Amino acid sequence: MEGPAYDIRRVRNIGIVAHIDAGKTTLTERILFYSGKIHRMGEVHDGTTEMDWMDQERERGITITAAAATVPWQGHQINVIDTPGHVDFTVEVERSLRVLDGAVVVFSGVEGVESQSEAVWHQADRYRVPRIAFVNKMDRSEAEFRSTLDMIEDRFKVSPLPLWVPWRDPNGRLLGLLDVVERRVVSWDSDSLGTTFHAEGLPEGLVEEAEGWRELLIERLADLSDTVADLYLEGADIPRQVLDHEVRRLTLERSAVPVIGGTALGNVGVQPVLDAVVRYLPSPTEVPAVRGVRPDMSQEVVCRSDEEEPLAALVFKVAADPYAERLLYARLYSGRVSEGEVVLHADAGRRVRVVKVFRLHANRRERLRTALAGDIVGMLASEQVLTGDTLCASERPVVLERMEFPEPVVFVAIEPRSDADEAKLRQALARIAQEDPTFTVREETGTNQLLVGGMGELQIQVQLRRVEKEFGVQHRVGRPQVAYKETLASSIEVEEELSRPLGGSVQYAKLRVRLEPMPRGRGFEFVSELVEEKLPASFQEAARRGIEGAMGSSPVGGYPLTDLRAVLTGAGYSAVDSTEVAFEACGTQALRKGAEAAGILLLEPVAVGDIITPGEYLGEVVSDLGRRRGQIHKIASRGPVESVRVTLPVVESFGYATQLRSLTQGRAACSLRVAHYDVVPEEAAREVLRSRGY
Repeated sequence: MEGPAYDIRRVRNIGIVAHIDAGKTTLTERILFYSGKIHRMGEVHDGTTEMDWMDQERERGITITAAAATVPWQGHQINVIDTPGHVDFTVEVERSLRVLDGAVVVFSGVEGVESQSEAVWHQADRYRVPRIAFVNKMDRSEAEFRSTLDMIEDRFKVSPLPLWVPWRDPNGRLLGLLDVVERRVVSWDSDSLGTTFHAEGLPEGLVEEAEGWRELLIERLADLSDTVADLYLEGADIPRQVLDHEVRRLTLERSAVPVIGGTALGNVGVQPVLDAVVRYLPSPTEVPAVRGVRPDMSQEVVCRSDEEEPLAALVFKVAADPYAERLLYARLYSGRVSEGEVVLHADAGRRVRVVKVFRLHANRRERLRTALAGDIVGMLASEQVLTGDTLCASERPVVLERMEFPEPVVFVAIEPRSDADEAKLRQALARIAQEDPTFTVREETGTNQLLVGGMGELQIQVQLRRVEKEFGVQHRVGRPQVAYKETLASSIEVEEELSRPLGGSVQYAKLRVRLEPMPRGRGFEFVSELVEEKLPASFQEAARRGIEGAMGSSPVGGYPLTDLRAVLTGAGYSAVDSTEVAFEACGTQALRKGAEAAGILLLEPVAVGDIITPGEYLGEVVSDLGRRRGQIHKIASRGPVESVRVTLPVVESFGYATQLRSLTQGRAACSLRVAHYDVVPEEAAREVLRSRGY
């Protein structure tokens, strides 16, 4: 949509997010079908979906890469991004939520709120994204709408508002949905694949249940809305317009979430989801203006969603393109951009030409002459642009806030099958690493072995398969290994003096540093207790660089150091012989000396998640977790299955999904996501360090 037809107030930028297998891609496929964007629905289990277009996505039946599409609905333009649910591809969710104004969170009515559901919910919280919830799979006999509603409230401390709830016959078969606001039932026509649906008044046996749901909805709104509370206390019937206004306000404030039941696979409830998107989720003008800074960090810049303002666009994804080097996915926060226009690449400080602009539709595209503020589009640029970079107008240089991505927790060694392929292998890995910020490539110090890292085994398998298929490089890989870290076992104060000839003159520095362990996840902190007269600021900064630089490899176990505070308590310097180089080297020596004297604790990545198993296998599952150093936090019954909340060291999770299927005759499933680092038990830590020759 461009030109006079484009109205930013009628644009919705939304993501479909969820746990793996909750039904995101199936829902997205129905959205495309009912909006007229496609004329035949594909199915995940058949490998025929529109949005899962990569060969590996269709083979594995999962979403690997976020795909974008634009659909019309009730005079609105909805830009939809279907994101992966598997934890290994969390970067795709992260960078999508960074540029979206709203989200549809899909929950399975069978499993309820699962671990990755929690992860994506908290990601949406971090980016202040309003959302609606779709409780899927309500055609399954074991699906429970009310308990999923309660789990949403309990886990996320938000008020779920039941707007469309399951309508079942006495045998539990799903007939359609009860529209709580309008007090009616709606059934979907299976012959038309859900394209047509029929509304009717409440059947006699459903009146009491319908009033119960409406009472619950009104009570929850009254708790959060004075307008609804006043009408409720007066005993007045609350008009639809008032309900919609208050539901929308509370959704945008993120204190409530509208909830719709249904079954995407059974074609029930998708149109109400689309109606809720345009009714309750914000346009780009209704979210806070994005803020950035000038490239020299001199002042803040506010970019309002207005096409008449100077251009500010964030590149949130870079993908390999069969027709050009790279396809850029970009969100325009302000201004406009046209084919052939020269813009400023703010991060690199150079000009680039926007060669082409596209409306995206999975792996297909439609040329646009101009894209306007509020839109999400594809671009080809004349020079390299990376994920997180800002493209802007030269007259208003601005760098938008970059995205933070988690560090890899799993590594594998990789080598080409022939020496002749080494350069091609490195080039292929570098290309993939540019696309996926959580996929890293590094060379092991000492062995010169090439290591690739990622968020899990599946992500690394997928990307290395691309090396073979897309880039034609045959290779061998080693066994997966986790990314251990180290921290200090205790606090210690060290004094270090450096005095040595370097480059024809003596270099002198003296430091006294107190090194302290910090709580998990705090990283590195540097504090100086010294005034400028005691040690010039440039030398203090050099000492900080030296200490922080030395944390890359501990002298005890060779792993990176973390969760450490360095407090500069004393120093000595010479007006003649002291330099920044000397203080940087002295800082490095001080850290290494302190780590050796204080001793270290080995840290390992730990995953948290849920295991869903039939009750008869619970004993075997729990016993196996015990052997793997797993910690069980909660066991909850959900009908015929048990849900086990567990934390498990990542190193113990390798091959676990296969073992779990073997233990339960293929009937159990697990979902784990890396949550934090924790101390490795002493005996296991000794074994890890011994295997590295320490």
